[in-house]
Amino acid sequence: MTTLKTRPALLTAAQRQQFTELPEPTDALLSRHYTLSDTDLALIQERRRDSNRLGFAVQLTVLRHLGRGLDVNEAPPTAVLSFLGEQLSIEPDKYPAYAQRETTRWEHFGELCEMFGYQALSQSLNQELRVWLIPVAVVTPQPFALMSALMDELRRRKILVPRIGVLERMVAMARSQAEIAVNRILGTITAGHEEALDNLLKVPEDQAMAPYTRLKQWPSHAKPLNILKLIERLNLVRQFPVTDARLAQLPQSRLSGLAAEGKRLSSSSLSEYAPAKRRAVIFARLVDLSQTLTDEILDMHDRLMLSYLRESERASAQEYQVSGEALVERLQTFSKVCEALVQARAERLDPYQAVESILPWAKLVASVKDHATTQKIRQFDPLHQLSQSFQKVRIYSMKLLETFEFRATPSSEPLLEAVQALKTMYQEGKRVLPDSVPLRFIRQKWTAFVVEDRKINRQYYELCVMDELRLALRSGDIWVEGSRKYRDLEEYLLPKPDWKTKLDELPLSLPETFDDYWRERKTLLETRLEEVSNGLFKGHLVNVSASRGKVKITPQKKLVPPQVEPFTRQLAARLPRIRVTDLVQQMDAWTHFSNCFTELRSGNKTEKRHHLLTALLAEGLNLGLTKMAEAITDPEITTRRLMYLSDWYLREDTFKAALAEVVNFQSQQPLAQYWGDGTKSSSDGQRFAVGGHGRKFGHLNAKYGREPGVLFYTHVSDQYAPFHTKAITANVRDALHVLDGLLYHQSNLQIQEHYTDTAGFTDQVFGMCHVLGFRFAPRIRDLTETRLYTPEPPSAYPVLASLINRKLNLELIRENWDELRRLTVSVRHGTVTASLLMSKLAAYPRQNSLAQALSELGRIERTLFTLEWLSSPELRLRVHHGLNKGEALHSLTRAVAIHRNGEIRDRSNEAQNLRANGIQLLVAMISAWNTVALQNAIDEMKKDGQDVPEELLPHLSPLGWEHIALTGDYSWRPLTESMPEIAVPAD
Repeated sequence: MTTLKTRPALLTAAQRQQFTELPEPTDALLSRHYTLSDTDLALIQERRRDSNRLGFAVQLTVLRHLGRGLDVNEAPPTAVLSFLGEQLSIEPDKYPAYAQRETTRWEHFGELCEMFGYQALSQSLNQELRVWLIPVAVVTPQPFALMSALMDELRRRKILVPRIGVLERMVAMARSQAEIAVNRILGTITAGHEEALDNLLKVPEDQAMAPYTRLKQWPSHAKPLNILKLIERLNLVRQFPVTDARLAQLPQSRLSGLAAEGKRLSSSSLSEYAPAKRRAVIFARLVDLSQTLTDEILDMHDRLMLSYLRESERASAQEYQVSGEALVERLQTFSKVCEALVQARAERLDPYQAVESILPWAKLVASVKDHATTQKIRQFDPLHQLSQSFQKVRIYSMKLLETFEFRATPSSEPLLEAVQALKTMYQEGKRVLPDSVPLRFIRQKWTAFVVEDRKINRQYYELCVMDELRLALRSGDIWVEGSRKYRDLEEYLLPKPDWKTKLDELPLSLPETFDDYWRERKTLLETRLEEVSNGLFKGHLVNVSASRGKVKITPQKKLVPPQVEPFTRQLAARLPRIRVTDLVQQMDAWTHFSNCFTELRSGNKTEKRHHLLTALLAEGLNLGLTKMAEAITDPEITTRRLMYLSDWYLREDTFKAALAEVVNFQSQQPLAQYWGDGTKSSSDGQRFAVGGHGRKFGHLNAKYGREPGVLFYTHVSDQYAPFHTKAITANVRDALHVLDGLLYHQSNLQIQEHYTDTAGFTDQVFGMCHVLGFRFAPRIRDLTETRLYTPEPPSAYPVLASLINRKLNLELIRENWDELRRLTVSVRHGTVTASLLMSKLAAYPRQNSLAQALSELGRIERTLFTLEWLSSPELRLRVHHGLNKGEALHSLTRAVAIHRNGEIRDRSNEAQNLRANGIQLLVAMISAWNTVALQNAIDEMKKDGQDVPEELLPHLSPLGWEHIALTGDYSWRPLTESMPEIAVPAD
C-alpha cells in the first residue's frame, strides 16, 4: 500500500480560524462594516417579515465585509445581530427563523451576488490570482502575510472567498514560483562566480574547515588584531558581487530569509541542495555577511576607542592622586594672587605690592617659569594619557580606512578630508602628515594636543581623526557604503515620490499640514495652561503646590485595601502545585503555541513536540542545551538533538508568533479583564550580568556598576502579559527601544497608552509616539524641574513663568512637517526599525533640522503631558500602577532565569536575543496559566459559599511562582496525567 505524502500545513489552527471565522466584533468594526445606508435600508425593506429583513441585512453586510456568505450552521455574533436589529427596529431573536430556511438564504445570497457584482472563483480567475500573488510572495514568503494579501485582493475584485484549502494551495504555489524567480535573479548577478561559490563549501587540503564554515566564525572581543581578522573576512566576501545594484530588485526581507537559512546550514547540508538554490542561499548569506562584517568592524573600532579613552581617564585620575596635592596648592596660591589684584584695583592700591603681600615676587616668577610643573598639570588631562594607546590604534587604522568608502554631510566635509589625508599618507608609506592638513573639524579639547608650538603632532592628529570618525558615524554625519547600520539617513526613509502613496495604506491619522495639527494642539495647550495656572494660584490642584517658583507633588498613598493580602493568601492556598514541564505542556494544549515553531527550510512542525518543548525550556530557564540534556529524563533528548531543534526551529520570528498566541489566550480570560482592557502597557529594561565566555561581549554602564551586562527590554500589558522583548546593550538608553515593542509585537493587543520610567523618555520619543498614534506617559524623575515650552514668551504666563524654558520654535516644525510625515510613514511601513532610526536621530548634531524638528514637536507633547500630570491625579496613579506591573514582572523573570547564577553566557547579540525571547515566553506562559488557575480558585471559593468581593479582583496578580517547581529533574508525562485539577478554558 502506497502512503501519500501530506503537504505541510501552511497555517496554524489559530491562523486558519482567523481567516475562516467571523472576527470578534468591536465598536469600530461594527461602525465600519455593519452600518446600513439609506440604499441598504430601502433594499432590505423590500423583504417580507422581520426575520427575512434581518437575515437579508446579515447576508448583505457579511458579504461586503468578508467577501463570502455564511456557511451552513454558521451564526453571526450576537453583537452583529443587535447592531443591525437596532437600525431595523427588529429584535435579534428573529434571526433563527431565517437561518432555518436554507432555500431562502441561498436565494438571497445569489441575489446579492448578482446585485453587487460578486462572482465565484473560476479556473481562469484562479490562474490570474496566482500570477498576481507571485510578486507579493517575492517580497515575503510568510504564509500568514500572503494569505492576508490574497483575501484582500479577492474582496477588492469581488470574487467570493473559497474554502481555506483552495487558498492554501494558491499560496503554496506562489511561494514556490517566487523562490524560482528569486533564484533566477540571484543567478544572473552571480553569473561567472558559480565555481567560486561552490568552492566555498569544499575543505582545502591545507585547512581544517571549508571557507564557508570559517566565514561563520569570527572574533567578537574588541582587539586591534581582531579588527584585522574581520577585515580579512570582509575582503574574502567582497570577491563576490555583494554590492551589485541589481540586488535592489529583491526586497530585503527575501534576502534576509535566504541568509538566515544559509547561516544555519552546514557546508555538507548546503552541498545537497540543487545548484540554483544552493548558490542563491550562499550568495544571500555573503550579502548579509558583507553588511554584518562592515558594521562589526566599525562597532569594534567604536568600542576600542571608548576603552582607550576610559583607560586614559583612569590613568589621569591615578596621576592626580599622586601629584594632585602640589597642583591644588599652586592653584590656591594663584587664587589668592588674583584676589589681591582685584582688591588692589577696587581700592586703588599698588598691584605689585598687593601681590608681594601674598607671594614674594621672585617666587612668583620662578613658579610661572616652572615648565616641569606646567607639564605635570598637562598630564592630568586624560588626552595626555591617550598617547599611550596610539600604537594600538595604528595596528588597524590604516587597514580600516583603506577598506571603506566614507561619505559625509557638508558640515563634516573637513573631517572627511582629514580621513582622506591619512589614507593618502598610509598608501604612500609616509611617516609625516601632508602639508596643510584639515584642522577645522578639531574640537577645543583636542586643540592643545594636536597643535603644539604651531606644529601638528601626528600621533594626536591621527587619534583625533579616528575618534571624531566614530562619533560622526554614530551621528550619521558620515556614512559608509555597504553598511546596514551606518547608512545615510535618506536611505532609511521611503523615497519621496512613494511615501504619500504608502500613507494611504497605513492606519495613521497624520494631519495634512502643520497648521491642521497646531490648530487642535494649540487649543488644548492653552486650555491646560490656564487650568494649571489657575489651579496653582488658587491651590486647587490635588497633591500639587507651588512655593518660591518650584512645584511640589506630594506622593500618593498606597491605595490597596487591607483585605487584599488575606484574600490573596486564600487564593494562593487553593492553587495546585505544578512542575514547570507540566505547566508548559498544559499551556501548549490550550494555545497550540508549539505549532508556531516551524522548520526554517520546509515550514514543517516537529514530529516530537516534547523534544521542542525541552529546547524551549532550556532557553526559558537559562539552563542551556547541554545542561538540559543532562537534566531531562528522556534518553532520546540528547544535546545534539536539542542543538538541531535550536538551530532550525527557535528563531526570533517563531518566538514572537508563539508569544502572541500565549498573550492572546490570556487576554481572553475573564479575570484578565479586571486588570485592564489590553490598551495600556509599560516597558523597562532589566539588567543581567554576563558570565563565562559572554563576559567578553557584555557592555559597561556606570548606572549598574563596573561589571559587564546586557539589558532585556520588555513590554508588558496592563493584563500582566509580556508581549515583546529584546536584548539590548547596557550602555544605550532605553528610550531608543520604546517604539519597537509598540510597533512590532504580533499579539492582538491594541496598545493606546504606554508608560516608562525616566530612562525611557526623550523629547523625540514624545514626538514619534504622538505621530504614530500612541499616548506616551512616562514617569519622569524630577518632573517639576522639567521645563515647559509655550507658544508665547514666559511673561505671558506669570504664575508658570519659573517653569517655562522658552518659546516654541513652531516655524521649524512647519518647515519640516512633510519630512516628519515621511519619517513616520517609513517607520510604520517597516522601511527602517524605530530603534535604529531613533538612535540615528538622537545622535545627530544640532544642525540637523529634521532631528531638531522632531525634538521640538516632542516638546509640545511633553508640555501637554506635564500639564496634565500636574492637574490629573488619575493619570499619576495610572502610570504608577502600570510601572508597578513591569516591576513585578522583573521579579518573576529573575526567578525563571535562576540557572547559571542568573548570568547570561551567550556569546552573540543574536543568541542573547533568543535567550531573552525564551525567558519571556516562559514568563508569559506562567502568567497565563496563573490567570486560569486563579479564576478556578475564585470559582471554587464561590462554590464553597465564601464571599469573593469583586472590588478586590483588580489587585490580584498572576505573577506568583511559589507553587511552580522550576528546578530539579525534568520529565514529560502523558497530558492527562500532567493536568492539575483546574477547568480547561474553552477554545
